Amino acid sequence: MHFTDRRFVFVTALLTLPLALPAQQRRDTTALSPVVVTATKVPVVSGASTAATTVIRAEDLKARGISTLADALREVPGAMVNSTSGLGSQTSLFLRGGNSNFTKVLVDGVPVNAPGGALDLSTLSVDNIDRIEVVRGPASVQYGSDAMTGVVQIFTRRSGRSVLDVRAANKNRAGDATLELARTSGVSPSGLRVIGSAGGGYHRTDGFLPFNNQYHALNASALVGVETRKGAVTLATTYADSRFHYPTTGSGVPTDSNAYTGARRGTLSLGGNWRIAQRLGARVQLGTSVTRSLSDNQPDNVADTLGFYSHSRSDARRDAADVQLYAQAPFGGNLTAGVAGEVQRIKVAGRSTFGRFPLPDSWFDEARTNRAAYLQFGTAARPLSFDLGLRREHFGSGRGVTTGRAGVASEVVPRSIVRASLGTGFKEPALDELHPTSFSEGNPDLQPERNRSREIGAETRLPGEWLTLGATAFGQRFENLVQYQYRGPGVADFYNIVAARSRGWEFEARLAELQHLVLRGTYTLLRTEVTEPGDGGFGTLARGKPLVRRPHRAGSIDASWRKTRYAASAIISRIGARDDIDFSAGPATRVRLDPYTRVDLAAQLSLGGATRDSTRVLGLALTIRIDNATNARYQNVAGYRTPGRILFLGLRADR
Repeated sequence: MHFTDRRFVFVTALLTLPLALPAQQRRDTTALSPVVVTATKVPVVSGASTAATTVIRAEDLKARGISTLADALREVPGAMVNSTSGLGSQTSLFLRGGNSNFTKVLVDGVPVNAPGGALDLSTLSVDNIDRIEVVRGPASVQYGSDAMTGVVQIFTRRSGRSVLDVRAANKNRAGDATLELARTSGVSPSGLRVIGSAGGGYHRTDGFLPFNNQYHALNASALVGVETRKGAVTLATTYADSRFHYPTTGSGVPTDSNAYTGARRGTLSLGGNWRIAQRLGARVQLGTSVTRSLSDNQPDNVADTLGFYSHSRSDARRDAADVQLYAQAPFGGNLTAGVAGEVQRIKVAGRSTFGRFPLPDSWFDEARTNRAAYLQFGTAARPLSFDLGLRREHFGSGRGVTTGRAGVASEVVPRSIVRASLGTGFKEPALDELHPTSFSEGNPDLQPERNRSREIGAETRLPGEWLTLGATAFGQRFENLVQYQYRGPGVADFYNIVAARSRGWEFEARLAELQHLVLRGTYTLLRTEVTEPGDGGFGTLARGKPLVRRPHRAGSIDASWRKTRYAASAIISRIGARDDIDFSAGPATRVRLDPYTRVDLAAQLSLGGATRDSTRVLGLALTIRIDNATNARYQNVAGYRTPGRILFLGLRADR
């Protein structure tokens, strides 16, 4: 794909068409241009950001009855979310065609990926959150390893009304219960303000498969902060505990009566910023995340003696610190200099048997310490904003990597912005790829996986600001990708030998509220190609073929309608055909998964409430949600069934 081709010139011309249209009174754009911090770690209006950014508000998720991070991300342009089966099953995010471990996920600034980038999205909920910010494109300058194709950051709720939400389904004994509390003090004469929130939720289901398909998850979070005229300090913590039972074999056939996985995750974040002088300030971000995972598959009964049985536990921990100094430079520019450090550790212990023959116990315990320094200069002032960034990362192995990014955004005509960027990203190999385990020989000479990216985009708001249109073209080259290859006993099993590329278009449209109706639409065109397959990755890679589970076309339409007592929404998602690998019949076989359309509906009816001095102090509402309303039959992974239609009825109280 060439960014100078006629297609992009044509689209850019269409998006800047408002120059020729008569000006009308402008609407309030606060909702259309939220402030984002993830793209540069500096608060900027999203319209002035040089990065492609999506902001998902908690109130929109509540209106649609969404409770998981996976469902919240499905409408993001360029994002493909793949759940193996139903709620609680292994869930992966492929952003702009990259691998599932190429996106860094943060909770209040704390990374929750395992060392090496792996993450199961099914363990993350959206209970008691304020918003989600998604940055598309490499962000390693700000966030280091794992931010190859983007960053997803979840922010714990800081203020708002207290809410109790309870729902029950018409089958599978499925249900949810969430409670969110918030309190904000008034501003004192000295400028002091205290904020705080606490909340959590419980989610469960017996699953839709015939047996051993239960899932439950308990989530909790809390935040407290102090704000003054000189700065602010915030302390936030989250906890999640989930367990998922699965009866399926590797090819999706339900046979096992007792296999399950579980995970417990905790995060702790301390952040602060202070104004040292009129043009000088400092930011500090400290955090830790701990994930304890469990996997168990024992014999189903006394006659079950011919299979492979196992029990394993793993502990992954990441302790991170980031310190910045920022200064306001002449001409409205901002200069940021920062240093970062992180300690990563993973411990794994397991035992297994093959038939009646026990295998040696497995044990793995490795850690590393990374240090980095970065520099960023830019301005967010219209009509021209830009940012330049450079980062040098030193790994615990003694190796290092340099990454950079340059971006520019210009309001070429009123209400129309064109932006472009060049950048690189990297991902450090996983610890079990660098060091020997009970089942593989690590390779300490592995290089970081790399991404070279370029993009150009345009956004315009028509006169009156009733319609916003956007388009982004991007291209990425993935190099030094790690592949497992067995070459003999005592010989390294992992090598930097795979390469691939992705290129595509992302389109967005937003219709401002018109007769109580709001419409949003996204559409993604994506091309991925394996340019160097290595030995084929057990059949998953073939030269010239697309990467598996990445559809060429995907899109969604979100319609929401609200009045004083009523609200309704509908999401129509269309996922195009995509390649996958079928392991059910001997050698791995490349197959084509059919396209599908899914419809999700939600509605809310206010039942009134209590008032005091003409101010509402308690509100009650009846809620309804229908997942997969048309009962579509489809597969996200070859051989694995997905849930059909399910109806939730609930009651919501807020004050």
